[in-house]
Amino acid sequence: MKNRALAGCFFFFLALTVLPAIEGTRQHIKVMEAVSASAPELIEDMVYFSYNPAAPVRYVAVVFAHENFQQPHVFKRNDHGILFFFYPAPTGLRSLDYRFIVDGLWTTDPANPLKVRDDSGLSLSRYELPQKLAETPLRSPARRTDGMTEFNVTAPSGKIIYLSGSFNGWDPYMYRLDEVKPGLYSFSLRLLPGTYYYIFHTEGKKRTDPLNPNKGYDTEGYEFSVVNVPPR
Repeated sequence: MKNRALAGCFFFFLALTVLPAIEGTRQHIKVMEAVSASAPELIEDMVYFSYNPAAPVRYVAVVFAHENFQQPHVFKRNDHGILFFFYPAPTGLRSLDYRFIVDGLWTTDPANPLKVRDDSGLSLSRYELPQKLAETPLRSPARRTDGMTEFNVTAPSGKIIYLSGSFNGWDPYMYRLDEVKPGLYSFSLRLLPGTYYYIFHTEGKKRTDPLNPNKGYDTEGYEFSVVNVPPR
């Protein structure tokens, strides 16, 4: 009996730790009232994703093309068993191409009828962002509300562009930017607070970030871009 009581307290505590993390009244209402999954929608500058499992699952996450599918965003569960995630609506993009990961299986969003295929033929789900977000001036680096630092650069379509800096030992091949739409390349990193130096690599050449006016020089006179990540 004592063990049951402790277990009840534990699950009650879990329930309390999930919902207070949701910012915004409309977001909170959406989560509390959701009894089924639905196509993504914009709620208070956050894109709402949901998943209704047909069988018990342990892990559900969403990954995005503009993050090169390298950053899984893990879903939470409401009182009705619906899994959900709020993603900060990015600026400068016209759409979000994404996939779900369900207990290790990569799949499209069953609640979203809009599907596209990438250059390799892989099926992706797509959410079209409101035009006002797509028209927001492009920034780089951009500090997102989820703590990620987003690097953006424009170039002719079909290019291969890499990012290197003091955050990865200046490895020129570790981080490849993803072409999130024709001519726009992006990559996001979770960086600790501090000052970092970086450059882009394309076609065997190094270039600083043209969208970032903050520049510096090393001891040999080579120029690099500078990003300052503030404490959250």
